[in-house]
Amino acid sequence: AVVSTQSTGDCLGIAPDTQIFSLKVFNSHQISHTSWFLDAFNYVINSKIDIINLSIGGPDFQDSVFINKVMELTSKGITFVSAMGNDGPLYGTLNNPADQLDVIGVGGLNYDDEIAEFSSRGMTLWELPEGSGRVKPDIVTYGTAIRGSNIKGSCRYLTGTSVSSPVVTGAVSLLTEIMKKNERLSRLLSPASIKQVLMASADRLPGVSMYEQGSGKMNLPRAYELLQGYVPQITISPSKIDWTDCPYMWPICSQPLYHSSMPVTVNMTVINGMGVSGTITSPPTWHPNTHTSGNILLLSFSYSATLWPWTGYLAITLSVDKSGAGFAGTVEGYVLLTVQSPATSEDISEQTSTLHIPVKVNIIPTPPRNRRILWDHFHSIGYPVGPFPRDNLKLQTSPLDWNGDHIHTNFNGIYKHLRGKGYFVEILSTHFGCFDAKKYGYLFLVDPEDAFFESEIKKLSADMTEQGLNLVVLADWYNGPLIKHIKFYDENTKQWVVLQGGGANVPALNKLLAPW
Repeated sequence: AVVSTQSTGDCLGIAPDTQIFSLKVFNSHQISHTSWFLDAFNYVINSKIDIINLSIGGPDFQDSVFINKVMELTSKGITFVSAMGNDGPLYGTLNNPADQLDVIGVGGLNYDDEIAEFSSRGMTLWELPEGSGRVKPDIVTYGTAIRGSNIKGSCRYLTGTSVSSPVVTGAVSLLTEIMKKNERLSRLLSPASIKQVLMASADRLPGVSMYEQGSGKMNLPRAYELLQGYVPQITISPSKIDWTDCPYMWPICSQPLYHSSMPVTVNMTVINGMGVSGTITSPPTWHPNTHTSGNILLLSFSYSATLWPWTGYLAITLSVDKSGAGFAGTVEGYVLLTVQSPATSEDISEQTSTLHIPVKVNIIPTPPRNRRILWDHFHSIGYPVGPFPRDNLKLQTSPLDWNGDHIHTNFNGIYKHLRGKGYFVEILSTHFGCFDAKKYGYLFLVDPEDAFFESEIKKLSADMTEQGLNLVVLADWYNGPLIKHIKFYDENTKQWVVLQGGGANVPALNKLLAPW
């Protein structure tokens, strides 16, 4: 929080009158335990602190005790701001808890208003097997050579999303103070209303995808203006699905839809400014614009039964009807979503908000088979249960990889190259028995870690010999004895952790390729 307040007159922060509570959760050896964070979070709750800034994070979204405590904090009206991490420019390198729905995740900018190279990029990792992950960061702000207070006096300069996050925290402190001093707005103050105002007022950066900038660069004066007329409502991130808005909507805008392609799923975050809990009153509905042939676009939905705390999800899966096999153009329509929140007090009764989500999709005639590639994601690790050795063993300073494999994160360079050569790349999220080989020219197996079922081996053999499917295999290192001997000591659990794998599963690939 060094940039939110002040310790000397030379280093005034954004909100110099803010009262700061510094809670220590690491020892002098930079070691911490989940229980230490829980103690700090309980102190925040019991002390009725309004905002918490966490300029640290980690990759383990499966720490349910920690995650649930963060959700408890926000459910009690505490606005939670956290740094996205400094593992950029790679995609899929987000830290937790900044990647949680109810947390304001902050990325970093340099002074040229460009995404800082160090700033971690989205998308969220745990949903990748089903399509695209969720959009994060939520917002970005300056994080390069930021001047702030030094605990020993005078000033110092720091760089990283760990300083971007307290910049946003300072802005949140000012907005919170404004709302508390206004009789109407004080009843509407919540982590959701703060997050909605910050995201709605942000300035979108040109030429940058949503997985790098979220809603854009924080604009505090604009946030103040929007706050004056704020009305409780639901909002969604991203605010639309638009194939024509590139590169912001990358990767979905990078390839048009067509009949018989694998469905594309867009994961969206629903933010509920009406209350800590809410329900989607009925299934979302698709309203095609028949004047633009929107009826050839097929949509299905999955969504949170309950929005809590303050947030939920909406996953929209898109495909093209058979009647659109020869269509070329842009189709439009909108999705209708209604959320209801119960009464929270005598002053705030039951509320309902309806949201129109614009949808605009580029559709082309089904490409010829020899231009279609099916990328196998089913046999890759989407979100690892623990650390694995990195694919690149030359990275000695950081030999362990906590992130999964995906065509739109660590393999996005291959994807962009293939698209640039005119190929259409689809993602296979299920086993080999679920695709029709006659539609595809190539099956790509890229760094597979999982084994193959006997039924998959038989089908692939038939697909290649009888259906003319081509197989492309990209695999890196494999060293069985090395994997067995790599281990590290986990200070949190006080146990030695033996890695579960590493590199590609070459024995499984040898078995798959044995017929040839």
